[in-house]
Amino acid sequence: MNQLRFFIIILSIPLFINTALAQSDATIDNPSKPSEVTILDPSSLIESLRTAAEKGEADAQYSLGNIYQQGLGVDVSYIKAAFWYKKAADQGLAKAQNNLANLYLDGLGFKQDPEKAVEYYKKAADQNFALAQFNLGLAYKNGLGIKKDITQAINYFIKAGDQGVSDGYLNLGLMYYLGDGVQLNRSTAADWFSKAAKDKNNEADYYLGMMSEKGDGITQDYNAAIFFYTEAAENGHINAMYNLGIMYAMGIGTNPNSSQAAYWFEKAAEAGNVEAQYNIGVMYDIGGGVERNAETAVKWYIKAAEQGSVDAQYNLAVKYLDGDGITQNKGRAIYWFTKAADQGDEDAKNNLAQILKDDEYSETVK
Repeated sequence: MNQLRFFIIILSIPLFINTALAQSDATIDNPSKPSEVTILDPSSLIESLRTAAEKGEADAQYSLGNIYQQGLGVDVSYIKAAFWYKKAADQGLAKAQNNLANLYLDGLGFKQDPEKAVEYYKKAADQNFALAQFNLGLAYKNGLGIKKDITQAINYFIKAGDQGVSDGYLNLGLMYYLGDGVQLNRSTAADWFSKAAKDKNNEADYYLGMMSEKGDGITQDYNAAIFFYTEAAENGHINAMYNLGIMYAMGIGTNPNSSQAAYWFEKAAEAGNVEAQYNIGVMYDIGGGVERNAETAVKWYIKAAEQGSVDAQYNLAVKYLDGDGITQNKGRAIYWFTKAADQGDEDAKNNLAQILKDDEYSETVK
């Protein structure tokens, strides 16, 4: 029987961060804001909203724009969304100005026009509308529709963060963490991440977990790393789930706990993390933290192999060769050994050569 491989233990670290995501105000079904229109079945109210909108009621115009932008009970129509947002925006409604700016920025319902987007972001930001302040900060940071100005970007990110848009603080943290437009300062980055984390910002929690684990800008503290990773993971952060799995599997900052490792690897695997898919496959293969199940192991190896994991490709080839957890199939074994070999895997090359040699011998003795 060929030898299977075991864990990948590399922690997941982000290679880049894309922060240029404008935020919209979409409150049409948010009952926590009594000043907004709360609609359970938006399509049933379109006619009454249109009547009010045609009479010039800005909130009704905004609500119609929101319905058409999100496709709430109707087909999505950015042209209609843009029409009604502009009606409301030109009456000074800040949330409509912000959403209209997003459409100009993305070229939805209008020809793409970053300068026009900035014009409307400014109108809303001048009314102290937090999302517009955040979006204007992004525009200044990236020089999109306006001359790049890091000082202004920082100013608007702080204003947005102070009003509860935690991504404002997060972006400040990322700027100092990466040295993006400012001098790199991991300690200052940690301060901004901490502010964002108070609002349950899972990306900020993830960075604090990573920095705590490595002692990067803050004191190394594995217990703190587990705390922040857990906060991020419980709020859906995939890399935090994977890193938690590694910490529990390796006993970093805690006693080794294969059940917890398996739990978090499977969570990350279900969300598409390729290393987690491979690792949970191994755990099902050996019965580590879960009951051994060769069929489930194969399921995860397939998912990871199809995403290019060389170790999963190798283990999957072994599974096909041995008929463990899947019907024995030498052709599929050759296929996956070849995939792994093409990525430079020496064991896969050797196994492939041996299979082909055995096949040649079989043909000779017939």
